[in-house]
Amino acid sequence: MLDSIATQFFIAFALGLDAFSVCLGIGLQQIRLKKIAVIGLWIGFFHIIMPLIGLLLGSLLFERVANVTEIMSGLLLFGLGAYMIIHTFGEHYHYQQQRQTTLNVMAIILLAFSVSIDSFPVGISLGMSGIEATLTLLMFGVITTTLTWLSLLIGKKVQRNIGRSFDWLGGVILCFLGLYIIF
Repeated sequence: MLDSIATQFFIAFALGLDAFSVCLGIGLQQIRLKKIAVIGLWIGFFHIIMPLIGLLLGSLLFERVANVTEIMSGLLLFGLGAYMIIHTFGEHYHYQQQRQTTLNVMAIILLAFSVSIDSFPVGISLGMSGIEATLTLLMFGVITTTLTWLSLLIGKKVQRNIGRSFDWLGGVILCFLGLYIIF
């Protein structure tokens, strides 16, 4: 039992590191704590739902889905990064007294989906292994939410200490992560 829990923890931690690295760049935006909480909860939710869907679908599609999910995840991250870069440089032409973060609810859901899609084939393989699904899925959600919050807070602290907008840098990070996943 202990070996199984340790295995589940390390799998959950490994899946959460993807969200950590992506959200580190997003945290460089001027972002409120409420938005950080929402982003973490959405990403944690999707890190429960995507492997659950994988568990339910079973192993029949594993070979085909693994490659498609990586490409989709990469394209979504690249697209979100490109949007952040374009929006940041567009702001230099439009003066704003108080900047608001560019992440609306739809962008947050898209982000959560894109960093969670790689957990779908993991769910399929876990379903084939016979590991206790409830505990595993809860660990995926809790650990990923915690790592997301941590990375967003680190990014926020860095951005606040530097005192200027680094939205474009977060966008560049997302683009590179997306290209890395695709290729």
